[in-house]
Amino acid sequence: MPTLRATPKPRAKPAARGRLQPRRRPSQARAQTTVDVLLEATARILVRRGWAGATTNHIAATAGVSIGTLYEYFPSKDAMVLALVERHLERAEATLGATIAAHASSGSIPALEPLVRTLVDMMIRLHADAPRLHRVLFEEVPHPPVVRRRVRALEDRSAAALAALLPRMPDVAVDRPDVAARLVVDMLESLTHRWITDAAGAPLPAASLADELVRMVVSYLRR
Repeated sequence: MPTLRATPKPRAKPAARGRLQPRRRPSQARAQTTVDVLLEATARILVRRGWAGATTNHIAATAGVSIGTLYEYFPSKDAMVLALVERHLERAEATLGATIAAHASSGSIPALEPLVRTLVDMMIRLHADAPRLHRVLFEEVPHPPVVRRRVRALEDRSAAALAALLPRMPDVAVDRPDVAARLVVDMLESLTHRWITDAAGAPLPAASLADELVRMVVSYLRR
């Protein structure tokens, strides 16, 4: 899951909101290929130049298309970056949904340590997927309210799912499963984002970080 650190923009006016929506939805394979090429170029430019240094001219040149072709599909740099953010959130929601469904549908009582390991590994995978791009998208790019609400809903679902599982585990000893679950989700999100996407390099390799996070969370939940 992403961590949003940028200062939110003021509420967008109708004209401004239009700058965030694609101009043309691809209905054919060729058009979809063009959109994919544009978004891949957007990702490369963001990694290379950052949010402030990226322009639609840079993106068009990297994609190998004319600026006119770019504007056929997207009205602004903001719209292209928002499309990248939405793709990232879709992957995060799909990963989270599969994890929650697997444990919720299980008739057996989940063991604490394997469950925590699953959550930790999921968080690390989400942040380790193009970490430099992840850092730009969720630390430099200003996000509209709709993105912030979507991220919050994703975190809420994670915490609610964990809170529902904790009382079923005999080796868990917490007074408030809802509070404990929220603390665990927020802590895992914050630390994996901070360390996995750190431009200076993580203090620990991902595998060692996972081991330490599992040990910390299991110790907290077992009291």
